[in-house]
Amino acid sequence: MIKLIVGAKGSGKTKRIIDMANANVETAKGTIIFLTDTDRYMYDLRYQIRTINTVHNNIKTEAELLAFIKGVLACDHDIESFYIDGAHRILGADVSDMESFYKGLYGIASNTATNFFVTVSKEEESIPEFLKSYEVL
Repeated sequence: MIKLIVGAKGSGKTKRIIDMANANVETAKGTIIFLTDTDRYMYDLRYQIRTINTVHNNIKTEAELLAFIKGVLACDHDIESFYIDGAHRILGADVSDMESFYKGLYGIASNTATNFFVTVSKEEESIPEFLKSYEVL
């Protein structure tokens, strides 16, 4: 399952995804992963959440990011929720140009029991057509 947190830059998406991850700790039976491109929010997340900074892993392309996600999932079969703050920012791409990334992420989500939550820097009415099939929070 993939759920999107959408909004313009500066609209509070990161705060929302952090709050969602922190709240998930109370009910999670498995591991929670928070993937971002900065260490800035490390101390805003509860210690039970595994925080991964993609900059430390030199991830720059959609293929690298998808392979990294698959690798993390392969190392821990108990991952329940995977929060990705700013996939577009991690890749230095516009959301409109990331259709293959979301298709790949959908493939991963379809083959696992992991819930994916991704922030998208676009207003809901202007998200690309390929994202409209996912639930917007």
